[in-house]
Amino acid sequence: MATFEEILTCYSLERVELNAWIDQQWVRPQLTPHGPVFDEVDEARIALIRELRGEFLVGDEALGLVLSLLDQLYAARRALHTVEEALDELPEAVRQEIRLRLRSK
Repeated sequence: MATFEEILTCYSLERVELNAWIDQQWVRPQLTPHGPVFDEVDEARIALIRELRGEFLVGDEALGLVLSLLDQLYAARRALHTVEEALDELPEAVRQEIRLRLRSK
């Protein structure tokens, strides 16, 4: 977990810039009595935002869309993983039937 000040220093950000990202919910730090703290996911998003804005010149409107699409993709992957775990608990004959039906589509 990193503090607001640590994030500013580590990623060479301006206070107003990071506050804007929080306001737009591009990063969602945990709020504590000592201020916001950022986990690994927040830090990965901060690094991605910096790269998309700096190297790829993605504008704020498009960046919001890109982050939303990435969130949807990761949510779908988590859901698929849950389905895979549930399928693993089924009898082998049922799993084979499901595989056959999926291949025929």
